Amino acid sequence: MTMKNLPLRGEDIRQKNEKIVLQAIQHSEGLSQSEVVNLTGLKAPTVLRIFSILEEKGLILVTKNTIIKDPDKKGRKPVYYQVVPKAHFVIGVEFWSRSAHVLIVDFNKRPIYSEDLMLPDGADADDVSQLLGEMISQAISKTGIDKKKILGMGIGAPGRINVDTGEVISYTRIQGFENYPLGKMLEDKFDIPVIVTNNSSVIAMNAYRRGVAKDSGALFTFFIRQGVGGAFITNGKLFSVLGRTTFEVGHTIVDVNGRECYCGSNGCLETYVSEPAITESLKKYGLDFPAIDDVEKALENGDLELRSLIKREVSQLATSAQNIFRTLSPDGILVITRFKEISQILAEVVRKCVQVDPYNPKGSEIEVYADEYSALEAGLGACDLVFDEFFAIN
Repeated sequence: MTMKNLPLRGEDIRQKNEKIVLQAIQHSEGLSQSEVVNLTGLKAPTVLRIFSILEEKGLILVTKNTIIKDPDKKGRKPVYYQVVPKAHFVIGVEFWSRSAHVLIVDFNKRPIYSEDLMLPDGADADDVSQLLGEMISQAISKTGIDKKKILGMGIGAPGRINVDTGEVISYTRIQGFENYPLGKMLEDKFDIPVIVTNNSSVIAMNAYRRGVAKDSGALFTFFIRQGVGGAFITNGKLFSVLGRTTFEVGHTIVDVNGRECYCGSNGCLETYVSEPAITESLKKYGLDFPAIDDVEKALENGDLELRSLIKREVSQLATSAQNIFRTLSPDGILVITRFKEISQILAEVVRKCVQVDPYNPKGSEIEVYADEYSALEAGLGACDLVFDEFFAIN
């Protein structure tokens, strides 16, 4: 008999119900026992018992805030509960070749610590791993939180990731990140559970759950920085194959006779739409911007000609989006860069293409969103990895 066929034990059911109730309370500003009964379908005596257990464990408390949800209701006013903010904490980390960010949130998912660090030029995988460790140690020290209360650490790392082992399979922009056991190294150092996935995924998940794309059912995300990452979320779950991420959308071919890519192929998407590709493309028009930040500033100042030129030079993104749309049929596509104006331009290119695609079913609408990268929001997405694991019902 396999484990899947084994009947649930009473203890399993109890723990499952406790997680259901605790998560419902965490997702609210305050819930009463009767509301939890209605939300979960659990019987009132069961909910009463679970509330007592959770309160005894120090996980929930009566909220001090007065919540008036139904002012016309007569009779005894319900008592509302919320999770105890200091009951648990979660650490979120997101990094790439230029910078790293560490975030700590409490059990209410509210940030209590946030710190950025520019990574030194030429830093290799071991250097970055050491710097991340120092940032995390500093975060724990400065907040003074009890390490025993830390549920875990979520890492949004660049490149292809093995989420089962916590390894960075490959990230060519930092030397040494090849089958690199980042998760195990941090887990050994801090004796805290560590979950590693691709940073495009945590950024996409945050936008899907609480950001610009929260109305999507199935969302594909283009995350454009030095390269181009991708993530696909459907029914609230990140898509991966054999535990491996990410969508190598930056190295999909959009022009077989196109520009040479460092990967050895020709016509990869990121040779057209990455930050370096955009600034390089503009040189043929006599526009030599020192950095992509300067391109954004010109756009903010209303340079309409520049806007038009960028649209022309990133048209290959429309080809990629069209292929993604025909392959995965998402109802939303999100374009994220580090800059508001550039994100909007790229999203406009995608929108113009996919909304008139002949394979788009008649009457169906696909939303195209633009968003500006936020280290804080990326950190929140990384923290969600841990909360999802904590509340997982096996």
